[in-house]
Amino acid sequence: MNIKPALRKVVMYYFLVIFFGACSAAPQMTTSAAANQFVNAINKSDAKLLLKLSGLPLHVYDQSWDSAKDGHGFVLGKHVRTILDNNEKLSTYINILVKKVKLESVEGEFIPIEAYSRFKEEFGPYLAEWKSRDVFVFLRGMADVEHLVIVGVNRKTKKIEQLYYN
Repeated sequence: MNIKPALRKVVMYYFLVIFFGACSAAPQMTTSAAANQFVNAINKSDAKLLLKLSGLPLHVYDQSWDSAKDGHGFVLGKHVRTILDNNEKLSTYINILVKKVKLESVEGEFIPIEAYSRFKEEFGPYLAEWKSRDVFVFLRGMADVEHLVIVGVNRKTKKIEQLYYN
């Protein structure tokens, strides 16, 4: 019994599978592409895609605007932090989020760590959690105040793990 021809065929099939697998592998998403895709999914109310793009736990920071004490203008108000640590909580929250938030800009501005001081009120005492992610800011719109969405993307998994909006 000659095993060489059979072994050659197995080896050849193995290399063909590896070669075609590498050729058809999906390209890696960048953190900016993940952030942009996430806010586009919010605008389209695409809960399925939002679930797919979200990492667990997802830290959500919802900050309201209050009237200034002097009666002129507005100031950032209460900062509510919610940690969504399972798919059920995440799914429930996403269904609320898509009804509540819409964005004007769908291309995020990357925020380098050195510029985080611009957002010290928004990040609050959780600045260290934001520093471990790539962070992008999006404009929701302008009225009496500037409304923002800030997205923190895990550099390795490309999942959204931090979300701030006002």
